[in-house]
Amino acid sequence: MSVCAITGMGVASPIGIGIDDYWTACHAGISGIREIPHFDASRFGCRAAGVVAGLADSGSYRSEWQVHDRVTGLALTAAMDACTVSGIYLDQVVGVAVGTGVGGVSTHESECRKWVTGQGRVHPGAILRVMCNAPAAQISSSLKVSGPSLTITTACAASLQAIGEAMLWVRDKRADAVVAGGAEAPLSEPLYAAWDSMRVLSRWKGHPGAACRPFSSDRSGLVLAEAAGFVVLEDDTKARARGATTLGHVIGYATNTSSQHLTAPSVERETEVMRAAIESAGLVPTDIDYVQAHGTGTVANDLAEAQAIRAVFGAHADRLPVSSVKSIIGHSLGAAGVLGLITAILALRHRIAPPTMNLDTPDPAIDLNCVPNHAQPLTRAKHALINAFGFGGSNAALVVSAG
Repeated sequence: MSVCAITGMGVASPIGIGIDDYWTACHAGISGIREIPHFDASRFGCRAAGVVAGLADSGSYRSEWQVHDRVTGLALTAAMDACTVSGIYLDQVVGVAVGTGVGGVSTHESECRKWVTGQGRVHPGAILRVMCNAPAAQISSSLKVSGPSLTITTACAASLQAIGEAMLWVRDKRADAVVAGGAEAPLSEPLYAAWDSMRVLSRWKGHPGAACRPFSSDRSGLVLAEAAGFVVLEDDTKARARGATTLGHVIGYATNTSSQHLTAPSVERETEVMRAAIESAGLVPTDIDYVQAHGTGTVANDLAEAQAIRAVFGAHADRLPVSSVKSIIGHSLGAAGVLGLITAILALRHRIAPPTMNLDTPDPAIDLNCVPNHAQPLTRAKHALINAFGFGGSNAALVVSAG
């Protein structure tokens, strides 16, 4: 069975485009959450979102990508960066696996407005921009690869599942390499109204950067975000043979379903999926040195995840750093899992647990070290666990090791 190496990473996020800028903001706790610039959000309970600034002006973005929906532009930016870092050989079986929750919603909104108002013809390429597999299709086309292509749309678990399935492709020799990750651009006014109607968005009235407050006693909901992240996965032996730098390894993966409710978290199922991922890596819970939590900032989800982490790790949880990068990025839905993975790999490589920001008043019911407001050194940095739990009951957990 092949060992799955990570040889490239790329990101387009509210806290930076490119891995270096991302990590600088991540471990310093610099927020990318701000007032929504795309539309007037004054009538909504939450007016903040994680916004990718300067995408078109970044050195990673290509002007010809402007014809695509924003979700595809974000995906291409991160995926091409990951491939550049990797130096991946494209004359082999290269697959593409992408997670996204809602696809090209900006195009959907703009074309629907044309139809309703009669102001302009619906674009003949609208379907190709809206479809959920547009990012995967455009990445495959740009790289000119013909390996397997997969799009997973399991809400907030999507990109972590995409990476897990990509790992299995490499392990089973169905692909020599896979460009895997996720992308989301959900900041469409009608979609935002739907999220607001669910009453799951943050009700924070202060500075936008403090709106997402995972594990805090005054948390009141999630903050939506746009983002994309991708990694290149390869057979470790082949990667080393070509002289690639190994950034880490994906060594464990599990997924299950909380079928009792579409939105309510299940401590039992979350406990099971973490245990299964650790077991699939050939490890025991005390081998885990850091947890990048799902940590959305909702009352129910954070408490359930904390209880599940305690159930999995027992006394080891007393000294196990657990943090959520969503506190400074927001919740990028289908892209959240891959951002968690990238954060975890960087944490292991730098031996630093990035902070959970805005954790000024920890919830007394959450008895974990959630790395409040300041990064902490990792005394051991070999293995990390990443969680992603989605609406619809989709749960995923992934275990990575240092390179």
